[in-house]
Amino acid sequence: MPWNTSERNVRIRNTENNGKLIRFESFLSDHVDQAALFIIVSAFLIYFYYGTRYYLNPDEAFNFYVSKKLTGLSVWGALGTSAAYDPAHPPLLVFLLHLFMKLWNSVFALRFLTAAFSAAALWFAFKWVQHTFGSVEALIALLLFAFSPAMVSIAYQLRDYAAVLFFICGAVYFLSFLLEKGSLWSGVAFSLFLYGAILSHFSAAWIVITLGIYAAVFLLLKKPGWRIVALWGVSQAGAMALYAFLYITHVRGMLKSGYAEFNIQGFLKRRYFFPDEESLTSFLIRSNLDLFTYFSGGKLAGIIALICFLLGIIYILFKRSRGAENKGIRYVAIVLALPFIFGCMGAVFRVMPYGGSRHVSYLIPFASTAIALCFVRVFSLKRMSAALMAGVILVPLWLTGSPPPSASPGMSSVHMREALKWLNESVKANEIIFVDDMTHHVLAYYLARDQETIEHSKQGTVYEHSIGNYRIISMLPFSFSPENFEKELVAMSQSMGIRPGDFVWVMTVGWGGSKPFNAYLAKYPLERIKEHLNFGPITLIQISIPRGLPPAIVSGQVRV
Repeated sequence: MPWNTSERNVRIRNTENNGKLIRFESFLSDHVDQAALFIIVSAFLIYFYYGTRYYLNPDEAFNFYVSKKLTGLSVWGALGTSAAYDPAHPPLLVFLLHLFMKLWNSVFALRFLTAAFSAAALWFAFKWVQHTFGSVEALIALLLFAFSPAMVSIAYQLRDYAAVLFFICGAVYFLSFLLEKGSLWSGVAFSLFLYGAILSHFSAAWIVITLGIYAAVFLLLKKPGWRIVALWGVSQAGAMALYAFLYITHVRGMLKSGYAEFNIQGFLKRRYFFPDEESLTSFLIRSNLDLFTYFSGGKLAGIIALICFLLGIIYILFKRSRGAENKGIRYVAIVLALPFIFGCMGAVFRVMPYGGSRHVSYLIPFASTAIALCFVRVFSLKRMSAALMAGVILVPLWLTGSPPPSASPGMSSVHMREALKWLNESVKANEIIFVDDMTHHVLAYYLARDQETIEHSKQGTVYEHSIGNYRIISMLPFSFSPENFEKELVAMSQSMGIRPGDFVWVMTVGWGGSKPFNAYLAKYPLERIKEHLNFGPITLIQISIPRGLPPAIVSGQVRV
């Protein structure tokens, strides 16, 4: 009958399609490393694309500035310079940057360095998840890790975060081989990567403690030979010695100076717990929602990601293993969950920030792995082909809808080129340019990156720098604001001997500009400003020195 014939043909076509799918799935299984490399190379190109679109932000330029202060190849010199100029960060990136920029110092090269660190971190994370859980879980975790808007944001910036992720992922990978296979070489590699993480960023402390607990539990259960135990013990002793040393050289001075408390009460206040302002429960819920929103690029996506993360952790903890399959796998929950617990505790006791900011970037690979486990083990998305197709479809939509948090459209490298071109053509050599602290570091890179050294001297309450062909005068406050501008302008003129009524150049470069400050300048008396140019967020004005502070400034109130 025709109906039966049609049904038979459909069954034949379905069998053929299933056969093709099985063959495709088999092909992917045989070439999973190549698929992972394709994802990593694609991610690297995206990182590099963003890296070529935007000029160095003030924090990136500051890292370059500090690295120029080093002389020779002395590790002790790097420690001393880092402690003096940037005690909030360990010295490894500054030292590596000092070595690297002897060969290349363009934005292209510097951003290539951090993108390379990030790509290598992705590979280590993929191989660890593949070894521990399976290839499907590894590919999904890799997609989530590589293309998280938070990861894209840190992967192209000349900051410590890409480096610490590289060392953390490498340490986790080699620790698994040390514990499971008893490889002494893996133990040595683990120690080196662990020390690299410690010397890259202080947030690595939570990972160091987590891996120490995980390894201790594993060693107690497996009871390996004394060589493995001894190697692990020496490694942990070395880590403690490094932290003791960094406390003496960096942390102690930072605490005494009040720098840490200034940040806790300032721009990082939302990332810490204040019992007089909210309950502990409220903080824990808010900070974790902020964290997963930051990783995912949106509030709804963040809620879904947080739920999937928790389901992934619960699955590992309570799923019963069958025979030798997944033996001991529930102990991996220590690695996935404890960094978040320690991060929360650190914020509660005001040790380190926790929430939706780059300071928790070290958690991205662990969040991605737990979410991947939820997809594969809880939601039964076990086909590699489905994972890759979902990635191909969703990743472009994800990145388009959720651009990296630091990718401000105004910070285009085109704006920087236009500003520097105008500066070189219109501002005379040796003219004074008054800048805030963050602008001084950016100009030190763009105007004097090939200078051997950048000399500076203190003139009254300001600092004078010889950068390129200009006299750059910087103030101590980080940025200009309506509250401090006139006061700092008058203080600068008095320190430099500039008469009231004379005109000076003022320049500010930041993260997308300051709307309150620009609104303040827009209401300035026209006769006091000769030039007022904006190149995206870059502002360059020629302004006269006031004859006295207006009453609003003296009283500490500024009308905008």
